[in-house]
Amino acid sequence: MRPIRSALNRIHHPAILAAGLVLAVAIPVEMGVYSSQNLLSWSTIRISLLVAVLCAMLGAAPVWAACLLFAVSGYALLWLFSPLTTIMIAALTSIAVLSFVKPRLGAASALAALAALAANNMQNNLTSSNIVGMIIMCLCPLSLGFSLNLLFAQRQATATLRQRLDREHTARHLHDTISNDLAYMILRIDQASRSDCPADREQYQRQLTDLRAIAEMALDHTHQVIRQLERTDKPDDRSRIVKTNNDDKTDRKIEQQRERLDGIIQSQRRRLGGLGFQGDDILGTFDHPLADDILDLLEGLLNELYANIAKHAAPHEWYAVTISFDRRHVIISASDVLKDEAVRLGLGSGLKRYRTVIESMSGTFDITDDSDNWNANITIPLSVTRR
Repeated sequence: MRPIRSALNRIHHPAILAAGLVLAVAIPVEMGVYSSQNLLSWSTIRISLLVAVLCAMLGAAPVWAACLLFAVSGYALLWLFSPLTTIMIAALTSIAVLSFVKPRLGAASALAALAALAANNMQNNLTSSNIVGMIIMCLCPLSLGFSLNLLFAQRQATATLRQRLDREHTARHLHDTISNDLAYMILRIDQASRSDCPADREQYQRQLTDLRAIAEMALDHTHQVIRQLERTDKPDDRSRIVKTNNDDKTDRKIEQQRERLDGIIQSQRRRLGGLGFQGDDILGTFDHPLADDILDLLEGLLNELYANIAKHAAPHEWYAVTISFDRRHVIISASDVLKDEAVRLGLGSGLKRYRTVIESMSGTFDITDDSDNWNANITIPLSVTRR
């Protein structure tokens, strides 16, 4: 079983394998028909069997098998004058396969075939119709192979792009969840180390419980990332705005999405409150359900903005985060007062990644840092035009 499995793993183009096997079966069948009428010489039979073997090997080694098939079938047609139609089909197939796997070899083989046909028919009176027929005969498999090569390359490029976007999404999710959870734990531990040990055991237990809850959340986020990496079935098309004819379902979806956003805001507000922050958190209303990818982007951005406040802002100063919606955009504003450079935590790389993503969607991402004041004004379009 292992040799069979190893051989199957080397087959990268099942369609080439199938075409080769069909030809490998068709050639002996046609040979049997001609042999029954004593129309084939032994040299033609031997070369035809070799062509059949090479056709069967196209799927496992398409390049060198197609090269040999082109040479052998050409020899059988032009020098042995084989009457088998399947030999001619095998020669054209070799050009198509070479054009698919190695376009330059395919073009060279088509030119060689055209030159050989022209030289072989030079002794006859070549007419323009004969020349056009030979050109078409060589161009058809060449264009077929080129077209399939372009299609295959486009599919590979699409798959590569999808993998890159998935990796970027996973990296952003890791940063927005696990790294921010751990950063918040560091801030709480630093806060506890600067404060006196609480005399009240219940207060001390509450601090430990809070830290344990943060660690459990980080672990849960880790499991989410693992599940995301293990998931292989991903939808190819996502609509930016979900439209439905059922008003009840639409309203329920809007309410669920707003609850998700409000849950994030309240959770982050409690975290900041535990670090001594005070501020305003305002979430507006929206009339249409948000697409899943827009909602995911907004959730991640909110987590990153709040984490940025916790790491870079002064706890004794006021902060503000507002999220509003119009018919075409989500508008996010955040402001705080920066603390001393020496005690800031992190480099703010997460916001740089979000800037890249949002600007690629034709959104805006403006940050102003005026001495001690930090402000962010961000717009995310609901109908996206990729740059």
